[in-house]
Amino acid sequence: MNKTIKKDLLKATVLFTLLSLIPCTLCFASIYGQSVDSNDLDDNRSFSSYDYSPPSSEGGMSGNYPGFSISWNVYQDTNTDLWTYEYTLTGDKEISHFILEITKPFSSTISGDPYEGPQIWSPSDPGNSNPGLPADIYGIKFDFGGSPVTYTIETPLDPVWGNFYAKDGKDSGADVFAYNNALAASGFDSDNKLDFIVRPNGVAPEPAASALFLIGGSAMVFVRKRRNKK
Repeated sequence: MNKTIKKDLLKATVLFTLLSLIPCTLCFASIYGQSVDSNDLDDNRSFSSYDYSPPSSEGGMSGNYPGFSISWNVYQDTNTDLWTYEYTLTGDKEISHFILEITKPFSSTISGDPYEGPQIWSPSDPGNSNPGLPADIYGIKFDFGGSPVTYTIETPLDPVWGNFYAKDGKDSGADVFAYNNALAASGFDSDNKLDFIVRPNGVAPEPAASALFLIGGSAMVFVRKRRNKK
């Protein structure tokens, strides 16, 4: 191996070493928006436990909703490639509405139960319609409910980890609502699956991952070009 190639390999090694030192905020410590495993496509959350063991995990929620639970069943039609998302919500009080997050920007077609959006739903919405909502959530809102109640949508969007919010009226004068824990975290930052639910994606590649791939690829191309010149 001649000296030029040795120098090129040394530069590439140094570059990859520097990449390994990039802060973990670019390495996706949070699983928010990340693809889910097949064994997470049929699961549930409730206020009754804090153990994660698919397909019967529980916990991971905040709010004031006695007896509340949310379960989902997500499956894909291999003929059409469309995903069906079924969410069943129950509570000691009937659910009045349910907000399911969709990644922004949204450019797809969803069919199924009547809904509003997608749009940003905020704690400051008129009439205090989302009491206890800890942060803005971009999603679709189902304006009907019950207990139990099932919401169904069909979409080409793949399943990823995300957020939800559900509410009813009041119980002894207190607002009744529930949401997943990550919705209250800055940047929805959590590496715990319990803190999320499975929901449809809306956009494709993760920018930081793409950046790391491109930088690494550039290093490989650099070495190859110098070799070709020799």
